[in-house]
Amino acid sequence: MRTITSSLARTSAALAIGLGLAAGAYAQHPQSQPKPALDTILVAPIPGGWRIETAEGMFPPGSNVNDPPGTNFLPTVYENYRLPDGTELPNTLPSTPDGRYNLHDGPVTVKTIRRESPIEDLLAQIVAIERVAQSGPGQGHNHGPGGAIPLKRAIDNALDIIEGNPLSPAYLKNRAYQGMPLLHYNGPLKNKVVQPIFDPVTHQKIGGNVDVNMVYYGEFIESDTSMIDPSQVLDVPFTITYHVNILQNGIEDFSPFIMYFDSPAEADEFLPIRARSAGVAMDQSFFPMLKEGTRYTVKIKQAPGSHWSLVYHWGWRIHPPRVQVIENATKIFPINSQLQPARITLLQMEQEVFGVNPRLNQAAKEAAIAKIGDLAPPKRMWNILRALKGQVQGNHFSNPAAVAPMIAELRESYLQWLTRRKLPSGVTADPDSQVTLLYVNNTIYGEMPEKVIGQGSGLGPEIDKSANSFSLHDWETRPFEYKATLLNGDHYYHAYVNVDFGGWRGWENQFQFTDPTTVIDEDTGEPIFPIDRGGTDEHLEASPRNPDINADPQLGSGCFFTFGRVHFWVNAGPPVGSPTFVPPVQADGTPSRMNIEVQMNFEPTMRLKVYQFDPFHHDVAVFSLH
Repeated sequence: MRTITSSLARTSAALAIGLGLAAGAYAQHPQSQPKPALDTILVAPIPGGWRIETAEGMFPPGSNVNDPPGTNFLPTVYENYRLPDGTELPNTLPSTPDGRYNLHDGPVTVKTIRRESPIEDLLAQIVAIERVAQSGPGQGHNHGPGGAIPLKRAIDNALDIIEGNPLSPAYLKNRAYQGMPLLHYNGPLKNKVVQPIFDPVTHQKIGGNVDVNMVYYGEFIESDTSMIDPSQVLDVPFTITYHVNILQNGIEDFSPFIMYFDSPAEADEFLPIRARSAGVAMDQSFFPMLKEGTRYTVKIKQAPGSHWSLVYHWGWRIHPPRVQVIENATKIFPINSQLQPARITLLQMEQEVFGVNPRLNQAAKEAAIAKIGDLAPPKRMWNILRALKGQVQGNHFSNPAAVAPMIAELRESYLQWLTRRKLPSGVTADPDSQVTLLYVNNTIYGEMPEKVIGQGSGLGPEIDKSANSFSLHDWETRPFEYKATLLNGDHYYHAYVNVDFGGWRGWENQFQFTDPTTVIDEDTGEPIFPIDRGGTDEHLEASPRNPDINADPQLGSGCFFTFGRVHFWVNAGPPVGSPTFVPPVQADGTPSRMNIEVQMNFEPTMRLKVYQFDPFHHDVAVFSLH
């Protein structure tokens, strides 16, 4: 494996140099790239929404499909990023040709845990409920954990999973996901403060750390942290210590993607203004975590907190749904959750909607959950289970015929919860838009009129070697007309921001390939690890890896890009003057609607074409297009 890895590093370096030369004429790198002038961006109202025409791209027109990697590709420079004044920003070089994980602070450690996820555990409770309903009175009375789950216990177990309550040790013992609800009502409790670290001798501040717990399973990434407060480490680099729990069907390549502002934090600067100092974003790691029932602990280095914006955690193997975000809790908005003028932080925005402590008592919890729309599959399950609980008599239902349709809807809602790549019942996709996005349960469901599987990297039947069916393949060159229909099923405002990752300002790919099919035997010219490319599930195969998991690059899902750096900008949203705020669901339960049109006057990158999210309630409210 050492020889193989060495070959990989040399090949990667050669590609980086060769492709970098093609773009060198346009690069000012790694210093901050130019930004669009705001007066060159058109924002205009349209019926039911807004139209944005971006500034004309600063790179010459070209296609990264017909002439890869495109004119907006920047040369790879193995240095830290430099701010506009030339100051070096620490911890912004994620990898180098020797293949080391530059931003790992120490070794990755592992621990065996239980592999069960909410998918299997919740289904077990639903099956128990169905069996009692089908058997009738006098049946299904084995009450032990080794046999059938008692009816009331099954309902309570399901509600505990959905609400994120403590779980029954008799039936759901030592679950890694305990406390992470399927209903996303607990945002105010997902904020953590970065704790400063001081030199024991000089007592000077030398860093800081915050611990984050995450679970990966199915199409989901959930975390106990959606915001951090870096205010005590503004002037020093710090670390995030991740405890990543890989549960059933959760194998993934750990891929934190950090975003930094060019300007340091100012006490009274509103986010729409601060966002105009958009700086650089990059992969901090690309580390395969391929064993279910394992907790991987990895510490990742960060730049000083004064420039820290947020970090995404991609799940490239099943994208777009696998993604979770940690935001900067101290970001300041000029409006509150009702769009009234105010000075309010991101944390306070969450608290206005869900309460300071939505788990203080049952009343606080129910008030917070009431903010979530009834179209959300977890909310539908929650409503049904509470109704079923009132029908329990002993270990059976008092009126089996009456509960039968409710139980059928319970299973349907469960199945719809499993994916965000299809709109739930009661919501229809707009055939005239490239994508229809539904805000509900503090996340985003998406559906396109037609799913197209693209060539991606050319390494298999799935674009970018992942289960990705949301791609704007028609967008190769400027101008490109993008239309999105936004629907809101929740009982509070959501906002819309559309981000460009390097198309307008430039992108860099350090070409640390991780797909085993890209590793070529230098003697034969043949792939060393050929795998079956005929199936649609190859992205979930465990891959060969090096025995030293803490140094050499690992072979993972095989995105065409890893350890890339991009200079980002906002296409649509408040930073460029478009008030893209989607009103709450209507009184009769009909989702409110907003139409968005964006004319892209630049070419996309090969990495990601459209990143869409809610800046008010970020966390898992993300839906990207490749």
